[in-house]
Amino acid sequence: MTRNYLLALAVAVLEVRSVGAHHAFSPVYDDKRTVTIDGVVTEFRFVNPHSMMTIEVRDESGAVTRWVVEFAGRLNLSEVGWTADSIKAGEKVSVTGNPTWEKMPRLFFKRLVRPDGSELLPGAAQRDSALEAERRQRAQERDRRK
Repeated sequence: MTRNYLLALAVAVLEVRSVGAHHAFSPVYDDKRTVTIDGVVTEFRFVNPHSMMTIEVRDESGAVTRWVVEFAGRLNLSEVGWTADSIKAGEKVSVTGNPTWEKMPRLFFKRLVRPDGSELLPGAAQRDSALEAERRQRAQERDRRK
């Protein structure tokens, strides 16, 4: 009995460690820096565990680099209204995110801006922004009642 319990505990610990390693941010991305790239979306995959986008970025010489942008997963993004059509292939966009430590053409998503100025934000930032707007509205209503 004790041997089976110890074996089960060891397996559980290994599983938790592997899950944590899969979702670790800091070993891959530098949260102290942000980079902004401008280009044309070639693909947006609205999937779990992380949604992904590829974007072709042209430099001053005309050379094209394909960047990969990593997002939160479909579940987290859908909670704030994102869909598979939130980003479309062929769109020209400006994307800001955290770069990799290895200086690879890869970012972790922070913000997307379209030519018309409309923005997409990560789920947490979008929720925080909506909550702040709601707080401001309640404060204005209180002020009007006074």
